[in-house]
Amino acid sequence: MSQHRKKRVTGNQTRRKPLGKADLLPHSANYVREQSLCWHLALAAFKTGNGNGELLVKLVKALYLAWYLQQAGFGTAERELYLDAERILDAAARSANQNVWSIAVADCSSIIRILDLHEQQLLSAPVFAVDEAETRVIRFGKSDKRSPW
Repeated sequence: MSQHRKKRVTGNQTRRKPLGKADLLPHSANYVREQSLCWHLALAAFKTGNGNGELLVKLVKALYLAWYLQQAGFGTAERELYLDAERILDAAARSANQNVWSIAVADCSSIIRILDLHEQQLLSAPVFAVDEAETRVIRFGKSDKRSPW
């Protein structure tokens, strides 16, 4: 008798459909440039006091995506860099309560380093890894956790 049985999925395993070529390759250079431009324009708006909630969300999402992609093995930065960037973005969110949407130019270097790292991650990480990191960001956003680290 042949052994053509399908393996059963156990509780901690999930079925994943086979990945296609597009999922196994990194994002296109054009896509990455477009994303990078959006992040840097968002930061530039905050530098001039013209930020807003939508731009803040773009920066925070880039920060957390960079963290989760690093956890998946793409790129490296010290944890303190993430903590510093998060502290700066938290301060920007708190000052927004007084309708001040700015980040001091002197505080931008950690955020710029994270954005540059994230750009390199998007150029090297396969699309499926970026999608998984985005899923983790969404799950984190729905949780009660204060920070992903």
